[in-house]
Amino acid sequence: MYLSGTHRSIAQRLRLTLRRDLGAGNFFWHACDIALDLDRPVIFRPDGPGPRELTLRQLRERVESFANWYHAHGVGHGTRVGIYTRDGLLGLLHHIAVTSLGGVSVIANPDMAPDIAAGYLSAADATLLAADESRLRTLPESEGSTMGAVDIKSVHRTAAWSGGPPPRPHRHAYGDLIMISHSSGTTGVPKPALFTHGGFFVGKRERLWRFPSLQSDRLLAALPQSHSAGISYVSLALLLGLPTMMVDDASGPSMAAAMNIFRPTIVVGFPNSLANVPVEDLSADARRCVHTWMGMGDASHERHIRPLVHIGRTRTGDGWRPGSTYLDGLGSSEMGMVLFRHAHTGDTTRYEDRVIGKPVPVVRKAAVLDTRGTELPDGEAGLLGVRTPSVTPGYVSDPSLNERSRRGGYFLTGDVVRRVNGVWYHLDRTSDVIVTEQGPVYSLPVEEVVLMATQAFDAAVVGVDDPKAEGFAKPIAVVLFKDEPLTAEDALVRCNATLAERGMARLEAVVAAVGRDEIPVGVTGKVLKRVLRDRHRAILSTPPEPGVAMAAGATDG
Repeated sequence: MYLSGTHRSIAQRLRLTLRRDLGAGNFFWHACDIALDLDRPVIFRPDGPGPRELTLRQLRERVESFANWYHAHGVGHGTRVGIYTRDGLLGLLHHIAVTSLGGVSVIANPDMAPDIAAGYLSAADATLLAADESRLRTLPESEGSTMGAVDIKSVHRTAAWSGGPPPRPHRHAYGDLIMISHSSGTTGVPKPALFTHGGFFVGKRERLWRFPSLQSDRLLAALPQSHSAGISYVSLALLLGLPTMMVDDASGPSMAAAMNIFRPTIVVGFPNSLANVPVEDLSADARRCVHTWMGMGDASHERHIRPLVHIGRTRTGDGWRPGSTYLDGLGSSEMGMVLFRHAHTGDTTRYEDRVIGKPVPVVRKAAVLDTRGTELPDGEAGLLGVRTPSVTPGYVSDPSLNERSRRGGYFLTGDVVRRVNGVWYHLDRTSDVIVTEQGPVYSLPVEEVVLMATQAFDAAVVGVDDPKAEGFAKPIAVVLFKDEPLTAEDALVRCNATLAERGMARLEAVVAAVGRDEIPVGVTGKVLKRVLRDRHRAILSTPPEPGVAMAAGATDG
């Protein structure tokens, strides 16, 4: 906890904490109200050799002009407005403008395929869409749709001419809907989840005191602003006055370039983005400044954490020591925040079995459940259920999904976990468990073995058809090497030797990927294992192709 030397003083943070009406729908106006530094740059954007700076006053002027425009076009309490843009800052400002009128922003990831985006916006009942002109051109027309559409850049150009003072910010109730954001879509079409004024702010209220915000701190936000996670972290940064660089391109080279320009002390992103940061391309200053990495969504791999924690520095009681901290967070889109967090440093030795630590304070209770919702004892694997005020109240117009996502008063996150002596382990996503004839095989612990045994850059373990047992599957791995690649045969031997030592199921095959697209990811950076399952479903029933190694007896002969 930081009590002094922060961008927001103790008195300012106390004022925010005591405002019971403060929530996700009006946070921006409270930030502007308590700030004494409206003209200090707070948001930064990559712009050539140096960053482009924006103050809180400049952001407020833009939001007010956008709110005027939306008000003039009939947006009010409950109006659902789609936002579909690659410009993360512009999308965030439109979200703030819409919610200031009591409206609901329906956030669509710019990487969604046009037909998927159209279906998502339609399912969320958006009546107006502000989007990049290039995306408007590719959106298919939905039969019977009455949704209006506008080029989001034209709003930016004409908003200042709306005239008149901006309307007073809407007075939100705790349960007012303020945003519809999508799930990762790894199991199919992204699902539109609901977020409320009070529920979506629960985690941020607690972090007004806990989140690092010393005057020396600078945040690099590599989360997509088209996702609830991106909006959540930049919202918190604005409340805390934490200088933040927002990057729309979360690829490794782009993140390295942004770090070299901005020299952040904290870097936040999805695990896939952080894993791709080329440490060797970081300047000496960028390496020296960073003290904290924050990954969230799926838990991160040891192979991807270790290179990051060996650079940077960590504050101690009497100064700094070499090496940074990686805060590994497990959460899901529907939770509104990270639910489990585990800290790794350069001295960490405990990575085994995909450890995720313990629940964060906002989780009132977490449990390992069977399919009926009955709590399971320590050591048994089961479904992760949570009780937390941050959870989504549900999905748009899908009562059956809402019912399936709850058991015994718990929300099911879609994860398989195990708890041992109060420490939690992430075993798999429920949709990715490999059901073999001998019992379930959980893919995530196997992936840890594959990555460490082969030192591959990335890997995915999936189940494919077992040619000897209809209806069952066998595990295989797809591995991607960056430097000094192994052959598929050598990788298979190393993996299965280590798996045998640990009493784990062997791999029946290894596929050596020749490019990043052979381990495809979705719009939030999660590996699309359903695509890999379909792609390699019959691999054990056909002669091996180049780059594929089979275990002895793996095929049906």
